[in-house]
Amino acid sequence: MNNKNADISVTTAQSISSRKEWCNSSISAPNIYASKGKHYGSIAKRKGICECGKKGKYGYWGKYYCKECFIKRLGKNPEDITEESGNGSSGMIGFKTELELKQALSQIYMISESYKYPYLLQVPKGNKIFASLYLTHYPNSKGIVGRSLNYLVIWKGKIVGIIGASSPPYSVKAIDDYCGITKENREDKLLEVLNNDVFRIIKSDKNLATMTLKSFRKIIKNDYKKKYGTELKVLITFVEPPRNGNIYKADNWKYLGMTKGYGTTRRGKRWFDRKWIKKEPKHIYGRYI
Repeated sequence: MNNKNADISVTTAQSISSRKEWCNSSISAPNIYASKGKHYGSIAKRKGICECGKKGKYGYWGKYYCKECFIKRLGKNPEDITEESGNGSSGMIGFKTELELKQALSQIYMISESYKYPYLLQVPKGNKIFASLYLTHYPNSKGIVGRSLNYLVIWKGKIVGIIGASSPPYSVKAIDDYCGITKENREDKLLEVLNNDVFRIIKSDKNLATMTLKSFRKIIKNDYKKKYGTELKVLITFVEPPRNGNIYKADNWKYLGMTKGYGTTRRGKRWFDRKWIKKEPKHIYGRYI
């Protein structure tokens, strides 16, 4: 299915990759990771290793740093930091009022009548319509980090929802087993997987959700290759009970089990601190594409 953005005239702002900022900073990641596009930050985070090779104690934006590199990068002593934090949405800022969102959603999009499926318009995560629908759907979300592809769902000329995918969690056993991820190949295999982290329909219509999911599967594979130069092979998603994922079952996704119900947080008096917290277990689904 073709999904040409030329069909619609939309002005978007290009977001700057945080990885580029780190690479241009005074702390340089190993060349082997930079040249191959590896997620060194994710690996460093899980191992608790600073990019200089020392043990990293202080976490910041998905990486761990030793005290010396933390001060060098941020110009602050981590021991002196108390109540410093951003808005927690990773650059996603929605409309300030419901009226502004309503006006934006009233825009008419001219789509060819021959187009029988929902049209997916790719937008940056900072798009205000996308951000508003995302952050009101997940009010406690800290936003989207890592690789991501995000879309406005357009049906019968109107925006009727959003759908998107981003980098998967570093290690979930059910996903590792399904995708054939091991300790040795993890850094490569994770680049072939995306997590369908948001799927929200705000105006229902017959078979709209199933048609949207089908369109999403078909378009994201090519968009991912074009944006990141990597072959996308697997989509996964997490479904919070009491929902049971019927929409994914209808689209032939495989049920992989449930999470153990743990997560991490880094909010508090020291925003670089992380701790494990208990969460509600979620259903896990996956599909090769």
